[in-house]
Amino acid sequence: MNLQLPVVLTDITGKSGQAIIQAILEGERDGKKLAALADRRVKASKKMIAKALTDLETAIINTDAELAGKILHDDVTILEGGGMENKEQYLSHHFHSDGKFLSAMDSEEVSQEISIEENMAWVTSKTKMKGTYSGREIDINSLELAVLKKENGNWKIIALHWSSR
Repeated sequence: MNLQLPVVLTDITGKSGQAIIQAILEGERDGKKLAALADRRVKASKKMIAKALTDLETAIINTDAELAGKILHDDVTILEGGGMENKEQYLSHHFHSDGKFLSAMDSEEVSQEISIEENMAWVTSKTKMKGTYSGREIDINSLELAVLKKENGNWKIIALHWSSR
């Protein structure tokens, strides 16, 4: 078993860390069961992070630049389609075409992994997308890497990389 608790928990000597270590020592190997032992505050942060990403997707679909602007960090870097954009560039350019694209797709989340270390988090996601866009049938796997930073109690996206094939 290759498990690095300090990557997931900031304090392995705390309640969650000790509960997980004890379960491993007792033979538990199921990652979901081990994750369930995490303190509710860790789970709450993961829910807040997942909500930030869902809210961004909703903002994109609804072309709500104001909401998207609140979720994206002022210093965000977005990598998409072979290009790199800052917040202002994204909201005035790809944001609108991304909204049209996502609105035309049926999406199914295949997987999502959230890792937190202090005020930083990173999320890897895989989504299956199908639909018709610009007269073309689309059937792709979309991959996302999002990096979030917690500031003033809120998680903001500071880096995004979208890739599909």
